[in-house]
Amino acid sequence: MDNIDDNLMLKELASVIDRLENILGRLQQQEQQSPISISSGAYSEPAGRLISHWQKLFVGQLDSASPEPAAAPITTRLSIELEQQLARLRQGRTRLHRAQQLTGKKLHQAAAQLQHSRFKPSQTDALLKTLEHNDEGHEKKLWLLLDCYQSALSLCTEQHSQHQAHYHELCSRLQQLIEEFNFSGEVATELSKIQHQLSQQADATLLPGICLRLIELTIEGCRIERKNSTLFLTRLHGSLGEMQHHFAISLSEGQALFDARTHHGHHIAGELRAIGEHLVNQGSECLKEKIELRMRSISHVLLQHERLQEREQSLLKRMNDMDQQIESLKNETENFKQQLSAQNDKLFIDSLTQIHNRAGMDERLEIEYRRWLRYQSPLCIALIDIDYFKDINDKYGHLAGDKALRLIARTIQQSLRESDFVARFGGEEFIILLNNIDPEHFSTPLEKLRKQVKNIPFRFKEERVTITASIGATLFRQGDSITSALERADQALYSAKRAGRDQIVMD
Repeated sequence: MDNIDDNLMLKELASVIDRLENILGRLQQQEQQSPISISSGAYSEPAGRLISHWQKLFVGQLDSASPEPAAAPITTRLSIELEQQLARLRQGRTRLHRAQQLTGKKLHQAAAQLQHSRFKPSQTDALLKTLEHNDEGHEKKLWLLLDCYQSALSLCTEQHSQHQAHYHELCSRLQQLIEEFNFSGEVATELSKIQHQLSQQADATLLPGICLRLIELTIEGCRIERKNSTLFLTRLHGSLGEMQHHFAISLSEGQALFDARTHHGHHIAGELRAIGEHLVNQGSECLKEKIELRMRSISHVLLQHERLQEREQSLLKRMNDMDQQIESLKNETENFKQQLSAQNDKLFIDSLTQIHNRAGMDERLEIEYRRWLRYQSPLCIALIDIDYFKDINDKYGHLAGDKALRLIARTIQQSLRESDFVARFGGEEFIILLNNIDPEHFSTPLEKLRKQVKNIPFRFKEERVTITASIGATLFRQGDSITSALERADQALYSAKRAGRDQIVMD
């Protein structure tokens, strides 16, 4: 099928309509000058030719037209029929023009949409300029647009293949990392599930959630390992302390025994020297020889005794060195225990506000919940959301927003009791736990907190910025779980925000 230029078609159609209108005008003029009736049977030569051509063009249409009187002039009937056909042509031209405009608009929209795509080919800008001009037919523009979309599809397919390759590589790398973990218990079970999920090449859209869960499990595993290491070091520190205590007692007893034996040996040696000197002065040679023989034997015993003393002294020295080593090891384990404790605390501290984070809140909430289950002392949980905080970031910048969050966290912390707890729940939300609180007046400290937040003297570039907070709070009730109480507090917070913000709703 030959290509047809829609613009050219419109021009030809307009030319035909103009020509027919000209013919119609001439017919009407001829009718006024010399009317011809059908019954007369006498036609002028031009009129006869016109009638003949008309019948060839519209066969049967004269008969199907609305009935006219038999004596009506043929030119009148021709004019009426020609007027009807012209009306149809004009309607067709109008529809064609509208379709052309709609097609051009859709082509331009498709090209503009492609221009905003990240798969935009290089020829898209040139195509948009071409579509802005109407000097070329839509068919040519459509082919150009199809070429651009084909290039975009090729680029999309190529990038998809690259992303798939990167995705498979990332899944493989994550599985290798999981293999390097040496966790146990529930963390190991969850990691095995993730590893199986990665081996199945799950949907790529699930990968961010998998990575986030993997990070959470890694943190949880490290936290458990730190906790176990801390317990081990605590037991080791206690064992070393107990060992050092018994070792010190043994060392002290050994030193006392050594001193007593040394003193006793010196005493024996002195007595023997005195006996020897006394016997030397005696006259009996035989007795003297026997005594000298015994003295040599005793001297040998004393020599053995001195050697034993030297060995005891060496043993005491080694025990003393071991005691110092145990003391040094005890100090090292204590330092390591303190470092682990400090690192563990950092895991629960929000780096921006320097108050507890979500992980710290989870741990403290579990402790307070168990205490509440055991003693049933009133426990309040409250969620705090800073009103329109996004406007602060948008208007003054994220640095101003960070400064505001630090001031808000400090204000909340200072307004609570030492036994209360505050943590950053996420973004501009905070959570507080109020234990042993009066259930009839637990809104009082919350109202005080709300007012203090509103009175924060926050300024940015000499402009006073008012900060307000919405608070949703609830008391733990019989049969509550942590989740149910949190959900109730969250619903109360939503009600406070829906009611106009800067207020407290208690459920």
